[in-house]
Amino acid sequence: MEDRLVQILGNGGWMAVGVVLGYLLRKLERRVEKLEEKIDAMHDEFITKEDHYRDISGWRGEIHRLEDRIERFFEKIMEAKR
Repeated sequence: MEDRLVQILGNGGWMAVGVVLGYLLRKLERRVEKLEEKIDAMHDEFITKEDHYRDISGWRGEIHRLEDRIERFFEKIMEAKR
């Protein structure tokens, strides 16, 4: 395959080399554009560490209060059984 490509390029001269290089450059440009689009999408979905902690900080307090209530509930059940 490579030998055939070299033969075509050899027979086609510099113009063939230019066309192949242009094709490869365009192919690379498309790949870079797709990667840039993916990076932009990821950046839009990205949140800062501070925003994340602020969002979950309320949940942590509620979970601790719920845990305390459950413990008190089971303590009352154990006292009632005695």
